[in-house]
Amino acid sequence: MSFNFQRVILFASVALATMSMNAQQYTYQWTADKGNGTYVNPICNGDFPDCDVIRVGDTYYFVSTTMYHFPGATILKSKDLVNWEYCANPLLQIENNKAYNLEDGGSHYAQGMWASSLNYHNGKFYLYFISYGRSGYDNGRNILLTATDPEGEWKMEYWSEHYYDSGWLFDDGENGDGNVYVACGIGDIYINKLNGKTLAKISSTQVVKGKDGYEGSHLYHIGKYYYLYVTTGGYWKGQTIYRSTNPMGPYEEVPYTLFQGDAIHQGGLVDTPTGEWWTIMFKDAGAIGRVPNLEPVKWVNDWPVIGDNGRDVTKDGKAYPKPKISNDEAVQNADYRTYLPTNDAFSTPVLGKQWQWNHNPQSRAWSLTDRPGWMRLYSCTVTDNVVKARGSLTQRIMGTHQNGIPSSQIKLGFGIVKMDVSNMGEGDVAGLAVWQNPLSFIGVKVKDGKKILYSQRCTFNSQIVAVAEEKTGAAITNDVVYFRAITSFGTNRCYYQYSVNGTNWTTFGVQMTMGYTLDFFVGQRYYLFNYSTKATGGYVDIDWFTTEKDAPVEYFAKCDEEAKSMFDEGDEAEPWVGFPMDKEHFDPNIMGNNRQMSTSIVFSANGMGGWIYPQAWDISEYRNIVVKLLRSPMSTNPTYLYVYDKKNVWAEPYKVRLKTSTTVIDLHNMVTESGRTINPANIAMVTLYSQEAQTLLVKQLFLSNDGKNPATGIETIENIVMDNDDYYDLSGRKVTTPTKGVYIKGNRKVVVE
Repeated sequence: MSFNFQRVILFASVALATMSMNAQQYTYQWTADKGNGTYVNPICNGDFPDCDVIRVGDTYYFVSTTMYHFPGATILKSKDLVNWEYCANPLLQIENNKAYNLEDGGSHYAQGMWASSLNYHNGKFYLYFISYGRSGYDNGRNILLTATDPEGEWKMEYWSEHYYDSGWLFDDGENGDGNVYVACGIGDIYINKLNGKTLAKISSTQVVKGKDGYEGSHLYHIGKYYYLYVTTGGYWKGQTIYRSTNPMGPYEEVPYTLFQGDAIHQGGLVDTPTGEWWTIMFKDAGAIGRVPNLEPVKWVNDWPVIGDNGRDVTKDGKAYPKPKISNDEAVQNADYRTYLPTNDAFSTPVLGKQWQWNHNPQSRAWSLTDRPGWMRLYSCTVTDNVVKARGSLTQRIMGTHQNGIPSSQIKLGFGIVKMDVSNMGEGDVAGLAVWQNPLSFIGVKVKDGKKILYSQRCTFNSQIVAVAEEKTGAAITNDVVYFRAITSFGTNRCYYQYSVNGTNWTTFGVQMTMGYTLDFFVGQRYYLFNYSTKATGGYVDIDWFTTEKDAPVEYFAKCDEEAKSMFDEGDEAEPWVGFPMDKEHFDPNIMGNNRQMSTSIVFSANGMGGWIYPQAWDISEYRNIVVKLLRSPMSTNPTYLYVYDKKNVWAEPYKVRLKTSTTVIDLHNMVTESGRTINPANIAMVTLYSQEAQTLLVKQLFLSNDGKNPATGIETIENIVMDNDDYYDLSGRKVTTPTKGVYIKGNRKVVVE
């Protein structure tokens, strides 16, 4: 069975349109837009902390911290500052080590990505942040991500300079000096001066001293003043502002603290094309997490006056006029209402942007194509608790209430999953969790060959997991079981139900009071998980997840049928031939959350898969690399073959865009965009890269001397112990003393051990 690629494209388009149309039919979703030219807070009703916001043309971009969830560094986009949609999760991983892989007791809970600075300068987006290390595993990183298209490919580089909670200013405006200034620090705030072209550090000076907890700095040059926008620190705090006519100081502070009683702080300033100014900062909102609020900015005596004289303009549930984004009445009054998605039928071959993985994703532990229309989660961890389980899928729990309403009026929230548990193995535990500290779950556990209901409540204090309560229930004889988590951000209570038909529900399991602690340092989340206490290999299939009280089963069933239609008995791909670019040694997850199938590669956005060679390969005796696809890539989706002479995905490769079903690369004319020549005698990596999520059907990828056929008939590889026969390297040259590696012996491809 193979993918019908044209149907994949068609269905992806139809699915997006259908989800957009059906979004407003969901009951349990949030929009801050009142539909009458006003809005209420929060603008996004979930955990999106450490806000930074910029405008590029008529589009606003907003980034928030995602800690140890990947892909991360979530960027949202908007046309009116009120209605937001997912733009990208550009941070694919920070490091590939035991802590980020949840191996051998390691983890990065409460760590990973911290507060970031988002900037746009001369056609390029910049996103800088730090990550803290875990003792015994790593030392933390300073990371800069860059892109020319925020929804396209982001390049990552490690920096030596450590700028804590930084705000970057490219000072190239009307009165700017062309340098880059970086505000950073906690308690003591520093301004760092960087070369505007090279970003090399020139100097640094302390401008704020001894202010306990002051952090989250952002720096702006507006008019004659430089403004330092700083949170007064920690949880449940406020905001302050400094100004100076010199970026390196001295700075004077505004004589009052903003939002002290509203717990709104740490964010960014942004203007509209009409000249208005606004700020987005997060509100410490309890168990749900830190939710972004939008407040107007007025200027009085060259000081920004935020909100209603330092208080929330939507306090007590009041509505406030939306930003004036245009003087064109039609543009200003257009319906921009959007809803961040939470429901998922898992009917496309890529994950929705609302989903992330707990720590680094495990590429071979999940699939959206093994069973079309279902998410398959394999058990990939042997552990005794869910906190240590790898491969858990998660999204934020979103609220449906505005600021200031009585807790008694806050509606219950629901998370429901339909799960096929028929292929679980002995000792496996799978289910649905509500996650912070404490955390709890409902699920199925396999014990002595029987599937039984199982529920736990755990605490996670000082990075130590403790089971506070557990319950076992009746045996589950059905293949399919439904789990429902019921939460209230009015009372912070959480409890669970299960069903065998999706209609009749029975309350079962632990109950808990939801909280927010710094042990995880994120707001409440749903987790879908599957781990084993015995041996890996079992799996569960998830048909859908919904945040409705009652699942829209007919709509989800239709999505399942559409997903199945992507598969047919059509063109089968031949095996990829021509080592060193064979299927067996292909790594699908050099970048992104991709999946290698029998005849295809399911790419996530900005996905890269290919071959990384232990030692550089000399393929200079060949003339071409030939890529043959069963279907041409989507014309709107840049898809490339990259050839590297360095074992580093951030190095500059020679790249060729794959536009047709057959692409022939001249190995002796590989020149990078900067004019550097790639030597075919020193090839470190060969990769395929897809800018957008897609399924790429690969027929053949091989070395050639005529641009049409594989250079040799060698198609298999076997392990041998070296003998006295003649051996040749893959360029055809005789090797006197082969070391460990791959060689040609006779008409066979062999691995010398």
